[in-house]
Amino acid sequence: MQWADLNQLDSLILETAALGASIEQIGVSGEGRSLYGVTVGEEQAKYTVVILAGCHATEIVGSLAAVAILRSIVQTPISSVRFGLVPVADPDCLYRNAATVSSRFTLQDALNLSHQRDLEGNFMAATYPECVAIRQWFQKFSKIDAYFSLHAAAPIAPGLFFYVGEPSDPPLVQQVMRDMAAIVPADIPLLKHDPTGVAQQVLAPGFFELGLPKVEPNHASPGSSLAFVADRFQPQFLAVSEIPFAVCPDLMNASLDEIHQVNMAVKHTGNTSQPLYEISLETQLHLLQSLVRSTVTQLMNS
Repeated sequence: MQWADLNQLDSLILETAALGASIEQIGVSGEGRSLYGVTVGEEQAKYTVVILAGCHATEIVGSLAAVAILRSIVQTPISSVRFGLVPVADPDCLYRNAATVSSRFTLQDALNLSHQRDLEGNFMAATYPECVAIRQWFQKFSKIDAYFSLHAAAPIAPGLFFYVGEPSDPPLVQQVMRDMAAIVPADIPLLKHDPTGVAQQVLAPGFFELGLPKVEPNHASPGSSLAFVADRFQPQFLAVSEIPFAVCPDLMNASLDEIHQVNMAVKHTGNTSQPLYEISLETQLHLLQSLVRSTVTQLMNS
């Protein structure tokens, strides 16, 4: 996958039908673009894994990773696992962002992506037709054993981290954390604290627990996709990825405002006085694919 593949995601998704993926138009965006839900694997499979990407359309690596995962699993199916994927939750905003992306996509280009709506934070509300369609499609699954909402951190961040939803199975989480710690490159720090301050507790370097609010019956709140899935399916594992485009070690103990200032400086000038270590697209995709692959392996071994 290349950054420029953002401009042909629909084609890459539709191509997987020839290899056995089941592709549905589960809805249309506010501007009439197709919203796709893809399943791979038998309905009777022992485990069901669901992946959602693109709820924040500037966090483009999530959609690229979802399509890369789709292409991998359709070529090498796992007999005991059924996958459900929505690779692009916000086709309208992604379309606008993709128009600015080329093969020479840079960190400054990433910082200048500007088209985004908060489909994650408003997932359970009626605000966006895309969220309504995705919720309805999710409810067609009889169960969900593992759920991933693929996101990216601020383009420049002190390091890498993942959120794990509070209902997740502790032994499974522990093993996934060990697997990920073993494959994260040494020059990408796994954060020891949540720079956003929203985590309930630190489970291990790079893994923070999120407390998910109880969903009130018949109440369309602006809650997240994790809260929705946790309430209806009680999966063994829920996770959110937060992978940056570049790491700035000087921001390790910085406030959110200080992190934002560094991002804005690079956005407007293309450089900063702090040392930056860019994370290649290949590495970003590898980390997201490894998170899903590790979880699937641990589910099958449980």
